[in-house]
Amino acid sequence: MPILALIFMGSCSSDEDFYYQDTARVRLVGPEVWTVGSDSLTFSFVSYAAEITQQVMPVDVQIMGNAVNHDRIANIIVDPALTTASASQFNVPATVLIPADSTHAFLPVTLHRDASLQSNSVRLRIIVAESSDFAVGVNEENHLTFIWNDKLAKPSNWNDLKEFFGVYSDGKYRFMLENATPGTTFNIETMSWALLMSYKIKFQNALRLYNDAHPGQPFTDENGNLVTFD
Repeated sequence: MPILALIFMGSCSSDEDFYYQDTARVRLVGPEVWTVGSDSLTFSFVSYAAEITQQVMPVDVQIMGNAVNHDRIANIIVDPALTTASASQFNVPATVLIPADSTHAFLPVTLHRDASLQSNSVRLRIIVAESSDFAVGVNEENHLTFIWNDKLAKPSNWNDLKEFFGVYSDGKYRFMLENATPGTTFNIETMSWALLMSYKIKFQNALRLYNDAHPGQPFTDENGNLVTFD
């Protein structure tokens, strides 16, 4: 047999031993829309309505090995050294059940929203802990970090948007985001004049409804200025 073939076979065997070693292991994979294939996830509540107070992140717990004909349990713990979020700001189940004949299951990690997130980001680090069914996976995939906040930042293109929405303030911008489709990014390059005008009218109507519901206390921004979309 050629030497190159022998080297290739030896390499495959070595990789398999490294990953499995005849012992089932698990790895953590975050939702792609926020993690983009990395070991960390960044999320902001800023574009969500005020009544949205939590976000569930489905973490895919994947087996590094084969499916079996019985249920198995994977253990998950919080790493306190790399976590800045308080216990009230998240919820992480301590275990996840991998059903029989399956190679994965979802772990629901819940991120909570509170007033402190408007000025500070917090961090949560979860890691795989050994269980009777699974050993810990490779270092690069045995953990996942969540970073979240509710902080506003003035859009760099506000000069373009001023024609539609007027003078910028954090209070106005938060009101816009809370009354727009979640995840909306206002941009004259990607949104038509008609769409931006329709948003202006929508915000005017929402503001009128708010002010009607709060007689004598119209909506004001963080500087105490009356918010308008005229």
